[in-house]
Amino acid sequence: MTHIKACCESIVRTGFGSLQISEAMLQNYKKIVDEYSAISTATKTSFSLAKDTDGFFPFGAEYSSIEDQPDLCERFCYWPAHSSKRKAFEFIRSEFFAAVDAFERQISELAQELMDGVCAEFGATPLSSLRAASYLQLCVYGANTGSDERRFAQDPHEDGHLLSFIKPTRDGLVLVRGSSLEPVRLLENEIAILAGSLLTELSDYAIPAAYHAVLTPRTSTARSSLIYFVNPDAEQELTGFFRHQPIDLKATVNARHTGFGNHPLQLT
Repeated sequence: MTHIKACCESIVRTGFGSLQISEAMLQNYKKIVDEYSAISTATKTSFSLAKDTDGFFPFGAEYSSIEDQPDLCERFCYWPAHSSKRKAFEFIRSEFFAAVDAFERQISELAQELMDGVCAEFGATPLSSLRAASYLQLCVYGANTGSDERRFAQDPHEDGHLLSFIKPTRDGLVLVRGSSLEPVRLLENEIAILAGSLLTELSDYAIPAAYHAVLTPRTSTARSSLIYFVNPDAEQELTGFFRHQPIDLKATVNARHTGFGNHPLQLT
């Protein structure tokens, strides 16, 4: 499709692109951000599989670059790979969880198509299924969690994945271009796609990782951001697009994952 190819070309050139999402995806997205506020603290506490980076995580549990300066948000993470570990939880029958599950299936198909297109730009072999190693994350910045001392609610950083699909409820996401900050503004049915450092490595540094941040709002304003982090299958042997040198995928992915304060991934 023309819009997919245009987005691939933009990512290859600048590390950033955007796409329109379907009406069905948009409705699931709205359900996710709207239903979150009704989830009890008790549910959030019990539905947390910390070692798998799955479920709910409290305010300040992750950081972007400085360990003692955490991101000013709560998180909910969803890995399709961990579905068997969640069967005993009643929460998986909630409307929120149903919307998360549906959106993840939809975005995983879009991510595979886009990553296939990026590989095609280099004449490289498409990657095998991305879904099992990728995951969805909702970041919720409360209305009163800002700080006059913090310029950023999430400090400048580059994600450690192949691609990050980001759909925020309001402004705040910025691309860091040297000393300038470029606001990312999206239409209601658009989603931003940012290249991560793993894609930079896979492309033998032809594709720049999108350095970005989230500004702390000047007024007390609630904000949410739904993100899909795209990772390659841990069983696939990856080689650089140009030099064709092997990439130590398990070590590379885990170094980036734990660098944000998460537990190591149990890659098989």
